[in-house]
Amino acid sequence: MTESLIHRICTSDNLPSLPTVAVEVLRLSRNADASIDDLVEVIQKDPALTGKILKTVNSALFGVSHKIGSLKQAVGLLGLRSVKVIALSFSLVDALKNSDDEHQLNFEMYWRRSLTTAAAARLLAKTIIPQMSEEAFVAGLLSDLGIIAAWRGAPDIYQKILNNWTSGNQRLVEIESQQMGFSHAHLNRELLHKWNLPENLCDVIGAHHGEGIENLSDGQTQKLAQVVHAASTIAELFCQEIPSSELDQVKADCCQETGISSEQLEKILEGLDQYVHEMSDMLSVKVGETTNYAQIQSEATTQLTQLAMMGEMDRLETQRQVKEAHEEINHLHDEKRAILEIASTDGLTKIANRAAFDKRLAEELDRARIESHPIGLIFMDLDHFKRFNNTYGHQTGDEVLRHVANCMNEVVQPVGFPARYGGEEFVVIVIRKTAEAIREMAEEIRKTIENRPLKQDNRELKITASLGAACIPSPTTSHTTRKLIEDADRCLYRAKFGGRNRVEM
Repeated sequence: MTESLIHRICTSDNLPSLPTVAVEVLRLSRNADASIDDLVEVIQKDPALTGKILKTVNSALFGVSHKIGSLKQAVGLLGLRSVKVIALSFSLVDALKNSDDEHQLNFEMYWRRSLTTAAAARLLAKTIIPQMSEEAFVAGLLSDLGIIAAWRGAPDIYQKILNNWTSGNQRLVEIESQQMGFSHAHLNRELLHKWNLPENLCDVIGAHHGEGIENLSDGQTQKLAQVVHAASTIAELFCQEIPSSELDQVKADCCQETGISSEQLEKILEGLDQYVHEMSDMLSVKVGETTNYAQIQSEATTQLTQLAMMGEMDRLETQRQVKEAHEEINHLHDEKRAILEIASTDGLTKIANRAAFDKRLAEELDRARIESHPIGLIFMDLDHFKRFNNTYGHQTGDEVLRHVANCMNEVVQPVGFPARYGGEEFVVIVIRKTAEAIREMAEEIRKTIENRPLKQDNRELKITASLGAACIPSPTTSHTTRKLIEDADRCLYRAKFGGRNRVEM
């Protein structure tokens, strides 16, 4: 299925085609005898392209000391190889920019990702491997071309992927690999081979999410691939596809992979947003609302504070709330916390409600898959609960539920997430604990409830509960929240039918 889908996309009539100038530039790239005059003659056939190249060469991105007025001067200053790369990149951008997709795809997001990757790749390469900075620029610029190719060649499949990406918290490449069997990076490699781009450039672009970098035999190509991979990760951070709270980890990975110093990387990150806007102006493409480095740092501080105080919060909601100035962070945090507590708390027992449980379980299972740690669930049902309502009235029944919730909270905090599932049923999410530890927790809950009767007026009401527990030591994509709930619920029924007031694991 994977190979047939790749073939379907790469042979689609809807794919963008290379402009004539780009074809000619590629032809000259393979001709070792091509001269400056040959390149100038080809580029000057397209006056708009000529103007863009001169504007680019005279921009702050290249830092020339005096104004360049002709293509021949530009080639003489930057070199034949660099100008070929620039001309090719502009031609390819025009081919995509003039497509019919602009009103159907989120092109602002596309260009924001592509230009941020291109700018970061060029700035990193200029520091580490300056002789390949222009190749890094083009590789970054074309890194997401496979997104457009997949959407055009298989819209019935890829539109669902885009919908899942924009509405969820998984990375795009993860969703692509799950639903297509390959990522847009792999598709990029196949498509650019079809366009006859240089082999090393195809390999670098195909590995821009880190796939197969270690298999690249040529040392220079591998170094370029590491730079572009780091740039792609930085772009995901700046485009808010990676939480700002992971800023320090992204920087550490970038330094380790490329060998750049932390001081050099800081300077690149501080100026990156400015370069993106300069490039978008030169290419006449819209990138929408961008995020600069100072905002990312502020958001990282806020998110880490919130994680420490109240657990991980929804990433998109966090980003929306913490864009205010740093001085207002504490005020926004308190306000949001109050709103979330009201919306997610059961009014009777004051623990989490069913909606909060469903959301938290889905998040924790996703996190357990990524980090490969255990996750467990305890289901609890009060034994013969109806007799409290029938004998003493519903107010007493409510007191029983509150009493049990307090007992649960005392046992499971802070390692478990307790919630009222409905009626007299309660649940506890437990992460990073072995099956034996989860069973011990369930048994402690049972004993605490049994040994602590509810004192009301001049009587003591004896309460017992039956519990069922399930644990997944290392979750995969085949494990679902529904399956985990069903397993725990099945154990609960075994406990009830086995005599009640007991635990089944």
